[in-house]
Amino acid sequence: MIKLFTKKNSSFLIVVCSLFLTANSQGQTVNEIAKAMFAKTKSIKTMTYTMRKIERINGKQILQVSSAKLNRDPLKVYLRQSQPKDGIEVLYVQGTNNNHALINPNGFPWFSVNLDPYGSTMRENQHHTLFNSGYDHVISILEHLYVKYHEQVESMTKIEGSIVWENHNCWIVTLSNPYFKYGSYTAQKGETLLTIAAKYKLSEHMMLEKNPSIKNYNESLAGKTILIPNDYSSKMILYIDKARMIPLVMKVYDNEGLYEQYEYLNVSINPVIKPEEFQSTYKDYHF
Repeated sequence: MIKLFTKKNSSFLIVVCSLFLTANSQGQTVNEIAKAMFAKTKSIKTMTYTMRKIERINGKQILQVSSAKLNRDPLKVYLRQSQPKDGIEVLYVQGTNNNHALINPNGFPWFSVNLDPYGSTMRENQHHTLFNSGYDHVISILEHLYVKYHEQVESMTKIEGSIVWENHNCWIVTLSNPYFKYGSYTAQKGETLLTIAAKYKLSEHMMLEKNPSIKNYNESLAGKTILIPNDYSSKMILYIDKARMIPLVMKVYDNEGLYEQYEYLNVSINPVIKPEEFQSTYKDYHF
């Protein structure tokens, strides 16, 4: 049986102080970089960006590019896709519309529809949901791994150097996880792929692909023994903007190679986003 556990620790300081203390050429350490990145991303209230993502779906790398507007609390998200299909729009405002997303498919059925963000239509060919927009999901995974492996993280994490990416000077930070593996897990009452992924900070899509007998993320798994990874990935590579202390690139690997890659382009932190920009009637939208 696979072991899934974390040491009980709610202290942010203990998390960041456990990071590798090797200094780079400018005197920065992973500890300092991580502490600044965690603090910066958690201070974000609004942001706009373009997301270029590559996700492995059934063995193929699928590219998708979308522009995004985000308000963190309450969660409000507007997305407009440019690739692979230009003009698809998504609008979600927490606590409204029965917590469904409004979708403009820019094609058949030729009118906007309301869909469950966790439903099969919106999850098709997607590793994540719109609830993972922004940085919170990324940071929660990193914090989880640093706490779980606080005794080993010194040998797992390091600064590989620097890179100029999209005109931003970035650190290249690598987290290599030699403990990554798959094993059997017996689900308890009330557990689904979604609840297991949330509890242990795993990829529900990765588990869905490894267990073809499971038809959807919300299927009850009580009493079933399934195959799951013990961690989110075997390796992560981050490009962290030195000036703004935000991640601009995240590459995630499993035992088969590149699993997903996310690139944050044209990032604006805490811009003023008008309330009407999270309404379907906004002048630039076509719902």
